[in-house]
Amino acid sequence: MLGAIHQFLDLKTLIWLFPIIFIFHDLEEIITIESSMAANKDNYPKTSFVELTLRMREKLGSTAAQLAVSATWILLIISFTAVMTAHFSSNGGGFLLFTAILNLFVLQAFMHIVQSIMFRGYTPGIITSLLLLIPYCLVTYYFLVEYGQMDWHLVFTSLPVSLILILVFLVGNLLGRYFIR
Repeated sequence: MLGAIHQFLDLKTLIWLFPIIFIFHDLEEIITIESSMAANKDNYPKTSFVELTLRMREKLGSTAAQLAVSATWILLIISFTAVMTAHFSSNGGGFLLFTAILNLFVLQAFMHIVQSIMFRGYTPGIITSLLLLIPYCLVTYYFLVEYGQMDWHLVFTSLPVSLILILVFLVGNLLGRYFIR
């Protein structure tokens, strides 16, 4: 089945889809975060995971405007990564930063799934995680392997870079809280 995808997609197209997939995912979060939190504030189960998640959301920014600032910061980084990867991949360049961010897409999709299970309902971002992020990431990993751009060395090298990028992306949350009070 994945072989049939080759007639519609190639690795270069997947690289350019990277920021677009992120935009769709974050738009769902931006549009639904405030209404979702307000509508379900009293309905959330009182578990320590839920309480911790709600406290983290409050500290990192839980308004649509704060999330939009954060998303803009991350989109700039993802777009820069897509441009650089598309440019250098045609010259034999590597996919380290691209793969590191792709790993974070998978982590974010997984966290949305866990949150929806723990919150026992809809959480902002779950729909695009299931319909866009996970399929995009799986297809992109498949193409990276298929085109000989990904091996176990890249996977293990990209993991620490992913952890560093979490801190870089959190700067967006700080910017959102600073500019939107």
